[in-house]
Amino acid sequence: MSRLTLFCLAGLFVLMTGPDAATAQERSYDQNALRLDASFGDVSIVRGVDGQLVGKIGVFRGIDVAKVVETSPKAVSEAKEFQRNYRPGHIALALGFITMGASIGASRIPDLNRGVTTGLTIATVGLITYGGTRLQKAYTALHKSLWLYNRDLK
Repeated sequence: MSRLTLFCLAGLFVLMTGPDAATAQERSYDQNALRLDASFGDVSIVRGVDGQLVGKIGVFRGIDVAKVVETSPKAVSEAKEFQRNYRPGHIALALGFITMGASIGASRIPDLNRGVTTGLTIATVGLITYGGTRLQKAYTALHKSLWLYNRDLK
């Protein structure tokens, strides 16, 4: 009979304790995890549930993402990939749009050789494609960098 009582008390104790609601590690993650918030033309990197602004990335401004994620070596390598592709992508895209304007303008000139317009159009397509590809690589690396940083939070 004493074994049955002891077993019931142990079972009651296990049921009363239950799982912990939040540990210190979860609170640390909730306070330190990074995420992206996008608005028109800008991407903000924010920290934690409260949304503390870490920095903004836009056409004319940016932050050193490698410094933001410096606690994770794998995240730093992806942040450097972002920085390596971001500015050249924007420059090529801007040059592509300028060339597109020149191509449209050249097509309106009646006596201009068609080779000029064709050359400008080909340059436009090439620059916009190249710039868009570099920007896509940059943003993929940025997302991966933040994911790796969040994964390595302690």
